[in-house]
Amino acid sequence: MPAKIYFTQPINISIQAGDTVYRSGNPTDGIITTPALVGEVLQVSAHGNFIIVSSNGLMVDDGYFLFSKNKAINENSLKGYYADIKFTNNSYKKAHLFSIGSEVVPSSK
Repeated sequence: MPAKIYFTQPINISIQAGDTVYRSGNPTDGIITTPALVGEVLQVSAHGNFIIVSSNGLMVDDGYFLFSKNKAINENSLKGYYADIKFTNNSYKKAHLFSIGSEVVPSSK
């Protein structure tokens, strides 16, 4: 059953549908507990004051909320077979480029 979690502070801008939300502790007593799974983010409000998650029945009225990204969706490497890169020096001083590196993952095989 989906649950709507409201926040009084701005939500982290990098949270998106598909992320996993956890809850830890109770902010009123200051005790931080081991994070417990709340559910998957289904929707993030356009105004940034609530999220809708597929709740597993855990109470979501207060606490410290954190989230993790889905690694299958949010890879940090380049995909494809070709990359065109341009380096620009906006300084008036001479610069030396000694090395560049990249990790490339083929997008299909």
